[in-house]
Amino acid sequence: MPKLGFVQVEVSTRCQLSCLMCPKSCFSDEWIAKDMNMETFRLIPFKKFHYAHLQGWGEPLLNPNIGEMVDIAAKSCKVGLTTNGLLIDHHIDSILKLDLLAVSVASGDARQHERVRGCSLEKLAGNIKLVSESRGKRPKIVIATMMLKSTIESLPKLIDFAAECGADEVIANNLDYIPSKELVGEEVFGLTADKDVEKAVEQAGKRAEELGIGFIAKPRLMEEALVCAENPVENCVVAVDGRIAPCAYLNLPTASETIPRWFRGRIVEVPKVYFCSFKEWLKSSFRETFKRRLQVLHQSLPNEHPPLPQPCRTCYKAYSV
Repeated sequence: MPKLGFVQVEVSTRCQLSCLMCPKSCFSDEWIAKDMNMETFRLIPFKKFHYAHLQGWGEPLLNPNIGEMVDIAAKSCKVGLTTNGLLIDHHIDSILKLDLLAVSVASGDARQHERVRGCSLEKLAGNIKLVSESRGKRPKIVIATMMLKSTIESLPKLIDFAAECGADEVIANNLDYIPSKELVGEEVFGLTADKDVEKAVEQAGKRAEELGIGFIAKPRLMEEALVCAENPVENCVVAVDGRIAPCAYLNLPTASETIPRWFRGRIVEVPKVYFCSFKEWLKSSFRETFKRRLQVLHQSLPNEHPPLPQPCRTCYKAYSV
């Protein structure tokens, strides 16, 4: 069997921050904060995947076994993680073994970053520079940001920040999961383009080209995709307790069995989707539905594709953003 795409491993659901847009901040009363144990981690069949991303709804560098986890996964596939950046200097030896390091930064403006993420931008700059100045050919350093209406105008400034820190690329993601009513309206995507948003993205792209920094901005126009970017045919998530989820958007470490999300101005509750094993996930009707949707791409006379699974119909990822 050919290798699958990536496995996302939720090595910790703990985090020392309470970021504005994070579900941990919105659902703190029922949040289950814990680290994945090594017994669970060792059961993951990394050899079946091209890439492992050691991060879920939490800060991976808080897991005391993160160094050993990197070593185990790296024996079978490429490895990366996304971090809030605060503990990079405490784990520099393990960080330098990664293929990809993504650091979450809210804005190139220090005050905006602190408002959204509650930590010092200066501290992150120092830690990112430590990696860029210590590495050889790896890891690739990516600045991961979330495009918000309240910060989008500073996106070009984030490109300058990335260049100053020695990062290779900036990826501007969408607020594609909206966990609370207070965040409704912060998303920059919709059925039509927003001129101010597109101007900021264009300026950031030009600045990245000038500085030789890679730049990717996720789409801002909603259109149903046959398979979303999470691609549950090739990829999956291992939750902190070892259960398998199709994607992070159907996994949330809360006491509830459902996930609240705001979609098109209304709140909906969708069931969490888990499988007990990789074998069960591979044979699931959920995965089969997306395989059948993908088949349309290879038909000379495309037939009507099956509808999205119910939990995906109110997920913005299903609409290309």
